[in-house]
Amino acid sequence: MNERFTPEEKKELQETLARIYKSTPYFQTLPCRVIDFDRGEVRIDFPVEERFCTADGTASAGLMTAFCDTLMGFSSRTCGYRITTLEINMNYVRHARVGELLHGMGTVVNIGEDTLLTEAVIHDDEGRLVVKSRASFYILEKPEKQ
Repeated sequence: MNERFTPEEKKELQETLARIYKSTPYFQTLPCRVIDFDRGEVRIDFPVEERFCTADGTASAGLMTAFCDTLMGFSSRTCGYRITTLEINMNYVRHARVGELLHGMGTVVNIGEDTLLTEAVIHDDEGRLVVKSRASFYILEKPEKQ
């Protein structure tokens, strides 16, 4: 995944990701902000809002799973694949609390014939690891040029 986008390719993909984000009702509930991306990786920030937390003010596990799935799904889109999640593994290292800004990175680890393997890491503003996740995705559609 070391191949970089040309400025034109990056602009086109940025427009595609924005279109996907705006046209998918599910994404409208998540206040994600794409910070940067390149082929096989994406960086997204996510503010922990009260509406996503448990009664004790910590981000719910479901929210963290959704954020990781978004990170890993978007990283596969940067390679031109349309995918669906097969399985996801979550390792929670520490709680995230209301008001924290989380910084996530999704990365494509391997591209097989029918599946992609990805991983995501989420850190807090102090650089502490919050979550590490891995997922496999079934390839629904491959990019036109490979």
